[in-house]
Amino acid sequence: MKKLLFFLILFPATIIAQKNNNGKVYDKHPALDIAEKFGQAWISGDTETLKSLVGEDFRMGSAMNTNPNYEGGDINNLLGQSSWMSKNFINISLKNKGQAYPDAIEYKRSGLFVQTFQEFIAWDKNNGFKIKTPFNAVFVFDKKGEKIMRFWWADNRAIWQKWNLSRQTIKNGTIYKDHPYIGKVRQIWYNLAQGNLDKVWKDFSPNARVNDSNSIDQNSKSLKDHQNYVGEVFSKFEFVSIDEVGYPDFIDYEGDGGVVLSWYNMTVKSIKTKKNIILKFHSQHDFDEEGMIVLETLYYNDRLLE
Repeated sequence: MKKLLFFLILFPATIIAQKNNNGKVYDKHPALDIAEKFGQAWISGDTETLKSLVGEDFRMGSAMNTNPNYEGGDINNLLGQSSWMSKNFINISLKNKGQAYPDAIEYKRSGLFVQTFQEFIAWDKNNGFKIKTPFNAVFVFDKKGEKIMRFWWADNRAIWQKWNLSRQTIKNGTIYKDHPYIGKVRQIWYNLAQGNLDKVWKDFSPNARVNDSNSIDQNSKSLKDHQNYVGEVFSKFEFVSIDEVGYPDFIDYEGDGGVVLSWYNMTVKSIKTKKNIILKFHSQHDFDEEGMIVLETLYYNDRLLE
């Protein structure tokens, strides 16, 4: 019992003994101003300001790099990167993300560091691609706390990879103007024209969803809810005709499934006013690997039905 009591008394003391103050953290500090000035010069192509803010043997690079031999770049890499970015990107911004703010940390053993938690946004003026990524950086200062010696950042590499692909010509499937899946979509409209509502949905998966461009909340509907909506429409309107505009396309993507794009003019007559109404439809039908429709997306003006 004495040994247990001794251990319980000693244990919290041991925890307290493990704490060690290794410096101070500041939310206001001259180094924060230097880091902010550096960041704005970097995105704007102000190479003269950048040169004035860094010390000799300056190094920079991505903390996300997985190459064990990666050593980053030097001042020339920094200036080249900044100059290229300002010439090829527009509306560049580098700002604190949300409620985050930078810290200046004066370590007792490691010296002065600045940590930032920001968001980088830019548009590629050559192709309109938008880059938006968290951008967290660490600045290591010299002993006087006046010059930046190291600049390491972490961001979303996936968005940069996607941007790099956007500058290339990449095939992502084959387009068909005639295909069995196009026939399945035509049968939807054929059965609708014949009044065979029970057969309209024969090629839909039971778990299929429907996106209606007129939906206020933009949430997809279940197939059953959509069937009820179609039933309500045809309780107020008589079907007159439907005509294909141009021709549909089936896009067989490199990945799973594909989509049929089609355009139609549908004419219906109001039971109440006896007037004809022409609805211009664009539809997209996504197919799974078994050839079943899993998603229907419809674009049309439902206000004409009011």
